[in-house]
Amino acid sequence: MVRETLFSAMLTASLLHTSGAFAQVPVIDTATLTQATQTAQQTAAIMQTNQQILQYTQQTYQAVTGNRSTGSLQSIGIGGGFSMSSVPGLSSLLGGGGLSMAGLGSYGSLASSIINGLNLVKTLTGATSGTSGPTDLAYTGAVNTSAAITAAVAGAQTAGTARSSAFTGAAGQVGTAPDIKGSIDQNSQLQTQTGQTVNELIGTVNLTNAALNAQQQQDLAAQSKLSTMWTYDPSKATLIGGN
Repeated sequence: MVRETLFSAMLTASLLHTSGAFAQVPVIDTATLTQATQTAQQTAAIMQTNQQILQYTQQTYQAVTGNRSTGSLQSIGIGGGFSMSSVPGLSSLLGGGGLSMAGLGSYGSLASSIINGLNLVKTLTGATSGTSGPTDLAYTGAVNTSAAITAAVAGAQTAGTARSSAFTGAAGQVGTAPDIKGSIDQNSQLQTQTGQTVNELIGTVNLTNAALNAQQQQDLAAQSKLSTMWTYDPSKATLIGGN
């Protein structure tokens, strides 16, 4: 009986010891491991996507910011170094005022040589300086306007040729901008140069109108002179009586 009791106690102790040993063995939960693996893979994919988004964002930022060089487009509107703004003021020309071709450079010299080559008289009436009448003022205005138009035509022809070539070259640059900012800057510069070209055209039309005004002034001066010639002055009238 004592031996059986001792054996039973030893067996119980052995079982308890074995149970404690198995409690330290790790257990793998397959479902949990699978879920954790999927979560890690998805997290890695999200991080890669975020990295791509960041890269694209940086590229977009660079494409719409900063300065782009448009130096080749900055002089196509005013070609040949000539501008209608250099032509002397039309109001002073029509009024018979002094003519200055200093702003026109070689074109002014060309106009002066042509006008001087015509051997024009200074006045139509022969009046001295300071006593010019309407006819002389209209004549002087016509001479000055003719000189300005001569210079403007010479300059405009040269500028037109240069401008045509420049715009042709600019057309070849369309579509070559590396990004959207470069394209916008090129378009803005072309719009500016187009505005300058239109302004040159307005100056040409104004100069044409000045030529027409000079002609009208001459006509008015001639009519005024003719009216003066035929004005009746009783004090100077001579009556011839008959027998």
